Amino acid sequence: MTQTSPKILPVLLVGAGPGDPRLITVAGVEALQTADVVLHDRLVSPALLALAKDAELIAVGKTPGGLSTSQADINARLIELARSGRRVVRLKGGDPFVFGRGGEEASALVAAGIPIQLVPGVSSASAAAAAVGIAVTDRRAASAVTVVTGSEGDGDAPAVDWNAVATVGGTIVVMMGWRHLDEIVERLIAGGLSPDTPAAAIQQAWTPEQRAVFAPLNLLRVRAQAMRPPVTVVIGQTTLLATPELSWTIMGRRVLVTRAATQAKPLVERLRALHAEVIELPTIAIQPCEPEPIDRAITRLQLGAYNILALTSVNGVHQLWEALRRHGLDARALGDVRVAAIGSETARALERHGINADLVPQVFTSDALADALIADGLSGQRVLLARAAQGSPLLRERLQKNGATVEDLALYDVATPSVDEVALSELKRGVDVVTLTSPSTARGLAEIVGAAVDLDSLQTVCIGPVTADAARKLGFRVVATAETHTIEGLTQAVGRYLASLPPLGDSRLESA
Repeated sequence: MTQTSPKILPVLLVGAGPGDPRLITVAGVEALQTADVVLHDRLVSPALLALAKDAELIAVGKTPGGLSTSQADINARLIELARSGRRVVRLKGGDPFVFGRGGEEASALVAAGIPIQLVPGVSSASAAAAAVGIAVTDRRAASAVTVVTGSEGDGDAPAVDWNAVATVGGTIVVMMGWRHLDEIVERLIAGGLSPDTPAAAIQQAWTPEQRAVFAPLNLLRVRAQAMRPPVTVVIGQTTLLATPELSWTIMGRRVLVTRAATQAKPLVERLRALHAEVIELPTIAIQPCEPEPIDRAITRLQLGAYNILALTSVNGVHQLWEALRRHGLDARALGDVRVAAIGSETARALERHGINADLVPQVFTSDALADALIADGLSGQRVLLARAAQGSPLLRERLQKNGATVEDLALYDVATPSVDEVALSELKRGVDVVTLTSPSTARGLAEIVGAAVDLDSLQTVCIGPVTADAARKLGFRVVATAETHTIEGLTQAVGRYLASLPPLGDSRLESA
């Protein structure tokens, strides 16, 4: 019997992007998720490697001045693995074809008769500058950008003509040149570039270890002498037009999210978009209440026993619809009932179930909801107030005093979950901000930390005044309250507070 050779699949040369794992392309993610084996560079994020769940991971990185895998060995390994019939991904930082030796690997594979597929990545040539608000081209200062390697002599390419680089104009981006920067600066100045040309050095862009130094070209090395590769150097007038205020102060700041695990994602994603380091420590867990009272209320709701349905949280909407589904019902069960929502997020949750809220107060608090309902007229109205078991009696009492018959229905209970010890240890190590989205999250956090953390030492940003009042009574230090009592408003409040802080010291950022 003749043994057939395994089918050779294309080797995918994939760009991982500049550092933040979210900056990989969708095609790059798909390649990792289907890989059998991944050969990866030294600085690739572990979060990206985790996407290749069923793949063998092989580190083939190069360490400046340290242990490295030779390019010849990498090429040979790629060929060997591809010929074994495995789906091979070569994962490289930035873009494989921008100073990534992707062209060399592609040529070696093609010469060996192995097909290739390129998945470009976001190159640090522009992304590192963008991380601190530098646009490498700007109509006010530069209509061209020159990207040049500072590591000459590794291959057969002609040496960099630094005189030409100095005179071409626009922005100069030097990659992989930190160890030779003194010589590079000397040659640029000899080529006609002014020693006073504004410049910036960005270390480990798009990671929590990012650091940036802005200084005149001839002083950059001295003022950034503590930096270690990878460092991208940007030279030119565009560095003076940088808009890095948010990145300078937020990059690397640690923010604690206390929301229930099932609800934390929208807040976590928004905070990470600010380049904050997010730690998730759920301090509450949502548990449905006993179904019998809820089922009786659903039956009455279907029979038209209520004039008004008032909902005070997104959780309340979810639990109400779970109860409707148990009865085989949907939005039609509400019939002619007027629906009131405490705020925009609760109203959006209703919209997802086909209900447009009839009443949403301009300020998203229980008091504002009561004011709006009272202004609408409550005399003789039958109100179903559907909410958490821990809801304050004040809302019910105000509605009753103004002529309504109120049924206060507990849809869900708020409990303290099992403690995430890893997240708790991160909190003890120190955070810059704690986010609180309800009085329950504040109480849960106080219960979880006990005496291990001084609550007054925690800088808390609260979603609204009710949460802020509860936090202060527990001993938290409230440094900001969202102007709009939504997750987006909370994110903005966190961003404004962190942006008001000084940079993270000399180890993170310096400015000329």
